[in-house]
Amino acid sequence: MLFDGATAPLGQTVRIGLILLSTDEICADAFTSILPRDDVLVFQTRAAYDEKGAGDDLAAPMTDIVNTLPPPGRFDILAFGCTSATVAMGIDGLVRQLSEARPGLRYTSPAIGAVEALRHLEAQRVALLTPYSLAFHRKMIVFFEENGFEIMADGAFPKQTDSEVAELTPEAIFEAARALVDRKQPDALFISCGATPVTPLIEELEQELGIAVIGSVQAMAWHALRLAGYSRSISGYGRLMRIAR
Repeated sequence: MLFDGATAPLGQTVRIGLILLSTDEICADAFTSILPRDDVLVFQTRAAYDEKGAGDDLAAPMTDIVNTLPPPGRFDILAFGCTSATVAMGIDGLVRQLSEARPGLRYTSPAIGAVEALRHLEAQRVALLTPYSLAFHRKMIVFFEENGFEIMADGAFPKQTDSEVAELTPEAIFEAARALVDRKQPDALFISCGATPVTPLIEELEQELGIAVIGSVQAMAWHALRLAGYSRSISGYGRLMRIAR
C-alpha cells in the first residue's frame, strides 16, 4: 500500500552546511552551542585532514566534501570551519572553491567571519593570539594587516595538532590574553583556530579585559547568521553576538 503523505518545509529560518576538519574536536559543539536551535538548523560533515600544515591540505576535493552534505536547496549558508585554511588559500581562493563545489550559496569561515566582525565592531587595533607554529603565526599577522588591521600585540601557543590545541586550559588562555591586552590596549582581541576551547570563555574574558574578544567559532557563527539576515541578539557569547546586526 502506498501513501501520499503531506510534507512540510524545514521550520528553521536559517539553514547552514558546516564543513569540519576530521581532526577538530571543538568546533562542532562550540558552533552549535552559540546558535539558537529554534531558529537555526546545522548540517555537518567532515573533511579528512592529516595535519601536515595549514588546514588547506585536504584529502578530497572540495566538491566531494560538499556533496556529503544535503543536496542543493536544503541549506543557504556554507561554512568551512578552519581559520588557517582561509589564510593559506586566501579568502578569494577559499570562496572560489566553495562556490564551485556548491554554487549560489553564501559562504563563510572563521577567518572571513573574523575580518567582518572586527570591521563591524570598528576595531582597528587588534591583539592576536593563535595556537600555531611561529611561521604560520606570522602569516596570520600578514593576513590581518593585508585586510586593514593593525596588529598591536601578538602571541602564540605553538601547538602541532588540533588535539593539543583542544587541551589548552582556561588558565593558559586567560594568562596569554591578559599579557597581550595589558601591553598595548588594543580595540579587540582575536583568538584564532576553531580547535581552541575559547567559546565558553568569551563573555568572562571581555568582562576582565574590557575590550571585545573574538574567537574563530564565534566569528563564523555570527557571520553565518548575518549572511542569513538573522537579527536577534544572542547573549552569553560576547558583545559581537549581542549588538544589532
